[in-house]
This record gives sequence, structure tokens and C-alpha cells, in this order.
Amino acid sequence: MRRPSGAVRIFLYNWPIYAATWAAGLLALALAAGRPALRLPAASLGAAAIAWSVVSLLVSFYVYDRSPLVGGGWLPALLPSPAAVWATVHAGLDAEIDLDAAMPGRCLARLDVFDPAVMRSGSIGRARARTPPLHASAACPPTALALPEGGCDAVVVAFTAHEIRDAAARERFMDELRRALRPGGRVVLVEHLRDAMNFLAFGPGFVHFLPRREWLRLARQARLAVAVETRVTPWVRAFALERAA
Repeated sequence: MRRPSGAVRIFLYNWPIYAATWAAGLLALALAAGRPALRLPAASLGAAAIAWSVVSLLVSFYVYDRSPLVGGGWLPALLPSPAAVWATVHAGLDAEIDLDAAMPGRCLARLDVFDPAVMRSGSIGRARARTPPLHASAACPPTALALPEGGCDAVVVAFTAHEIRDAAARERFMDELRRALRPGGRVVLVEHLRDAMNFLAFGPGFVHFLPRREWLRLARQARLAVAVETRVTPWVRAFALERAA
């Protein structure tokens, strides 16, 4: 099953925000036309709102349709050796990266950790309703992963962990990821960050992402060392977090 382009999916998942942004932008431009005293600030705000929404869709199209992200060719460099046994954790959107092509070993499990108690954004609910998964997945909470202790050489978590809005639940999630790794195994964490590049692309919407320092804090708390950190695209960061032997 072929999914719609990244830009279309991002729009459908977040259409209330886009609709509100465009309405506010048009209102600001109307004020600029009718109120000379407000012309410059209103026109600037209106143009910025509309421009940010368009840029965010263009960036989404690049990231999810045209960038190296989807093919996964960058993944092997984050692992010290081919992962014989790996798992992936998602919240409903399970195929942003072609893991079957990029990971040569056996997939132990695909876990859907959607939990409305800690994943409260409206966009994730719309995403799950509109985009069926491409692979069968086992459901479990993010704080109790259905993975055996020390059973994985690698666990890939792409664009999922930031959806856990509760800080304590994020900490338990990271502890669970560590538990599932064998000594020397790695979590590959892929995320947009709350940084300058994502602000330029998504405007105020970048606050939905978490800052780099939070991921580093969570890694330290879970006793996972940052073995590799790289940008897959200017807007997407990947961390390889290693469990010590």
C-alpha cells in the first residue's frame, strides 16, 4: 500500500492548525489593507504565518519523500555491527523508514505503543485514523515494552518518543528500551528537535518537538551513552544510544 506524500499526510494530521494559521494570516492581511496604522506589523504577521505553513509542507515533502531518511541507508553507520536481532517501536506510523531494507537481521517485534493517557496531541489521533499501518504490530504501553530483557541488538524508535508528553513516562520508556538491549546494543532514536532549523521550517509548531538537551538528559537517566549523533537531514537528528557492556 502506497501512502500519500509526506506533505499531504502532515497537512491531514494537522489540518486544524493549518486552517487556523491561514485564517489568522488572511485576517492580518485584511487588517493591513484596511488600517494604515497597522499596515506594516499586520502585513508582516500575516505573511509570516502563511509562509511558515507553506514552508512546513515543503520541508515535510522533502524529509518524508525525497531525503535519505526513508531508504535507511544511513542506519548501518549508527550500529557497531549488523544487528542480528532488532525491534522497532512506533505509535501507529510504522514505515517512515524502510527498516526491512536497512536492517539485515531478524525483526523480533514491531510494537505500537500508542497510549492516549500520555500521547495527548490531536494530530496523532488523526494520523492513526487516516493512515493504516503497513506491518502487523503488537500493542503495549510505552512504559512496559513487550520485549524480552536483553533480547535485542538494536531498537529503532523513529518520530515516536516525543509523543510521550509526560516526562516521567518518557523516563520509564527509556528505561524499558535499555532493558530490552543486550550489553553493547543500541537504541536508534530519530527525532525532529526543538531547534533553529525546525523553527525556520515549522514556526511556533516546533515546540511540539523536544530540545536536544532533553534527549541527552533522558539518555543519561537511562544509563545509555551517546555513541553516535548525526543529522539525517537538516531537520532530523538521529542518536545511537548504547547500553554499556
